[in-house]
Amino acid sequence: MAIGVVILRVGLWGIRMLAAPQASGPDPDEIVEMYQEYRCSVCGMRLTVTHAQDHEAVAPRHCREEMEPSD
Repeated sequence: MAIGVVILRVGLWGIRMLAAPQASGPDPDEIVEMYQEYRCSVCGMRLTVTHAQDHEAVAPRHCREEMEPSD
């Protein structure tokens, strides 16, 4: 009986998660073209941002640290 209740609760939780509305994406009018390169100070991975929602893009995180803008 307890296993059936657990299965029912997990099933209902899953259905509620699927029925929840998804977050809308960014407004296409607010996206601007830009060119900014970032470098991870921990592992050295490089990333180029070509489009952002604002002129001042927030530095992405990698290896749990903020990436540094590279020149």
